Amino acid sequence: MNLIEALQNLNYIAVVIAAITSYVLGFVWYHWAVFGKAWANTLGLSKEEADNTEGLGGAFAISLVSGLSKTLLIALLLSALNTSGVLIGAFFGAVVAIVFTATSLGYYNGFARTSAKLTLINSAHSVTELALIGAIIAAFN
Repeated sequence: MNLIEALQNLNYIAVVIAAITSYVLGFVWYHWAVFGKAWANTLGLSKEEADNTEGLGGAFAISLVSGLSKTLLIALLLSALNTSGVLIGAFFGAVVAIVFTATSLGYYNGFARTSAKLTLINSAHSVTELALIGAIIAAFN
């Protein structure tokens, strides 16, 4: 596979939509009314502390870069595999997230003695995020 050619042939409308959707999902997922309260409680944060975004500019920037890079990689992989279809894309994204992110969070957080609940919230977000990205990209293929 010629990487430059593969990058030129990506559907960048799908990439942008999927990356933005990824970012929106994070906002919704960690909202107090969804999983934000449980997430904050596992970290010992009050609602005020969890809502305070002061000093988190770098984290938000990394989040944007992360969403875009994950979206580009999923798009490249689905293109290389000549894969299309929402369900196949969602399944592919979920498998990638389980294999790389959820398992890594499991052992990182295990050794750090972090709450299993935190690991579950963050892992489920990753699986949902990459499944959504895969579904969007594959729908456009």
